[in-house]
Amino acid sequence: MLTKGSALNVGKGWAVASLFRKARENRLTKFYLKTVGAFLFAFLVTHPAFASGTDLLASQNTTVNSTFGSGSSIVKWFYLGEILFGVFIYMKTRSPLTFLGVPLVIIATRIGFAIAS
Repeated sequence: MLTKGSALNVGKGWAVASLFRKARENRLTKFYLKTVGAFLFAFLVTHPAFASGTDLLASQNTTVNSTFGSGSSIVKWFYLGEILFGVFIYMKTRSPLTFLGVPLVIIATRIGFAIAS
């Protein structure tokens, strides 16, 4: 349907339909851009060049072993703290069974520091 205007021929209803069509196309364009962006990001992250590399902390291995390994001062302070804590718990509970937990905690600490070093 055409309506004769003063200067132009105008089609009724085309303006609203055009807005809806542009909005739908805009929404689809955004969806496609997000999908392509996610695909490119996934490709970038999983690229084999990023998977290979060198161990940057390999030079610090001796420092970690001397700090957390057997015979280090941190291990001795942990043992001392565990013994003092066992004495404190004994004083609170007055049960000699608390002293059975001290060797178990020392063994667990030794295993933990062996794993760390």
